[in-house]
Amino acid sequence: MKEKNFRILLYSFVLSSVAVAMYQGVYKNYLLDHLSFSPSQYGWVDGMKELPGLFAVGIVFIASRFTPKAVWICSLVVIAAGLVLYTVSDNLLFIIIFTLIYSTGTHLRSIQGDYLVTDFSTERDRSYKFGLIASYNAVASLLGMGLVWGISTVSSFEIIFIISSIFALISAIAGVKIVQAKSYSSPTAKLVFKRAYTPYYLLTILSATREMFFITFGTLLLIETFNTSVQLMALLMAAHSICAIITRPLVGKAIQRWGEGRALAVNYILVTIVFVGYALFDYVYLIYFLFIIDDVLVGFDDIGISSFVGRLVPRDELSATLAMGSTIAHVVAVCIPILGAVVWTMFGSMIIFLIGAIVTIIAALFSFKLSNFKLI
Repeated sequence: MKEKNFRILLYSFVLSSVAVAMYQGVYKNYLLDHLSFSPSQYGWVDGMKELPGLFAVGIVFIASRFTPKAVWICSLVVIAAGLVLYTVSDNLLFIIIFTLIYSTGTHLRSIQGDYLVTDFSTERDRSYKFGLIASYNAVASLLGMGLVWGISTVSSFEIIFIISSIFALISAIAGVKIVQAKSYSSPTAKLVFKRAYTPYYLLTILSATREMFFITFGTLLLIETFNTSVQLMALLMAAHSICAIITRPLVGKAIQRWGEGRALAVNYILVTIVFVGYALFDYVYLIYFLFIIDDVLVGFDDIGISSFVGRLVPRDELSATLAMGSTIAHVVAVCIPILGAVVWTMFGSMIIFLIGAIVTIIAALFSFKLSNFKLI
């Protein structure tokens, strides 16, 4: 039953990942090019997009009243609703509201997805299955970027949002086929904050900080500074997806062999090099290359941290602990785009990425220390 449910979950993950990829491939050009938002307005939207993460504990509390299957399906329907609403948005207020709706769905999907993958796996194959999910998601992202590239050459941004919402709805329909056991292991609705889980909390803060520098300011650098079109952005993300298809399973195996701490430390050293490159170089093709590598390296964070917390935390506290870590990390994730956009406007992009490099150096040092941490 675990294997059957995992396969269904995998298919549902893939379909919803196409929808998410299409959104990621188009919405920043939509804000900066189509709606002519300033870097400051763009920063506000990206900051508000992370706001649902602050309420992850409350979301899990509500979700615990329902079966994991129902929560998974609900998250996908909410994503579809947010995508459709984007087609009628034409100002900052509407964009923020509809972004909050969409982002609530994606955050719930992320938390519930980690829980279900863990529930449908064993300790022995957990890292492999997280890697497999990541690999298939990379294929889905490639398809999503291809659709964005093709549609954007002949149609409007609104059509892209509508098609992506259809993929999200189909994903929800696929999730209906998950067979829920009569005595399923329901996530706890209690707030779980324990000193023993501090390494996970710190790791999620550092990872969220690193990822927001990439998501917000790496893309802003390409679109605002180098005038990258939506078609070229789609091609860059497609190139990343091709690399991810090859590397994600290898990342999962590397983490399983080296341990989460050492693997994450190597990852953050490489990301530091990428951020320094963003800050110091203005050769556009080199920046494109760094952007692709940056996105590929995010896989280490996703798989490594999910694997680590899956071994650190008992099953009955896992979902609430994931929510707690997400809440703590999103305090940083909300602030970085807003404050960083102000710094960008006042001092330029170089200082932003040098700050990012300092963060990843700290993350690398912490990860090396993590390699000696004894799981309880």
